[in-house]
Amino acid sequence: MSKILISGCGLSWSMQERPVWSKVIKLCGVDIDDQAGPAISNQMILNNMIESVMDKDYDQAVCQLTSTGKLDIELTDEHRKEVMEKDTIRNFIYKDHWPSSHSEEHDSKKLYYKYLHSPRIEQSDIIYKWLLLERLCRDKGIVLHTILGYGIQWSNQRHKLIKTDHSYNVYNDYKNGNYYKYHDHSVGEKNTVPNKYFQIYLAKKINNEMLNLPIDEKLDKFHD
Repeated sequence: MSKILISGCGLSWSMQERPVWSKVIKLCGVDIDDQAGPAISNQMILNNMIESVMDKDYDQAVCQLTSTGKLDIELTDEHRKEVMEKDTIRNFIYKDHWPSSHSEEHDSKKLYYKYLHSPRIEQSDIIYKWLLLERLCRDKGIVLHTILGYGIQWSNQRHKLIKTDHSYNVYNDYKNGNYYKYHDHSVGEKNTVPNKYFQIYLAKKINNEMLNLPIDEKLDKFHD
């Protein structure tokens, strides 16, 4: 069976307590290299995939892009760690970085968005990193699939070079579908991960529309 590389934000990160689509597929016996991470930005999502494709061999890869405006911060000193630890939601470490996401609790993040964030540069970075990823995958015979986790308000028309269904995103499907009524609101904003019922549906959708692995019977054993 195929070896699959995946990367994305918390919507695809299988090493968390809450079940996600990639964990469902992994439970079906699929060999998955999970390079996704909680609350990480598109830059880190793409960097993780590019580095993995350069170093290893895969049959297929799934790139789940996330929303723009997220910021991953290298924890190079104790001052940065103190800022991370005081955040009420994004107070965790991923690969020696603080995935601060869109948090504006600390003045430094407020000032970043007010004075330093450059949306057009960020969008260009996403597009050109994706094009590099596509080229690397093509050169190594890896079939690349891309899906949007959240909607992106593109201003750069070259985003159309990213081969995906730009009219679809996972979270919009969840919020507007039948499964959202079962969402766990008990921890408020800390939980943005869709529930297990949606994850089973999403695993089937990704397999049917992208991966085409012979696991339909196993997927059917997961009850909606």
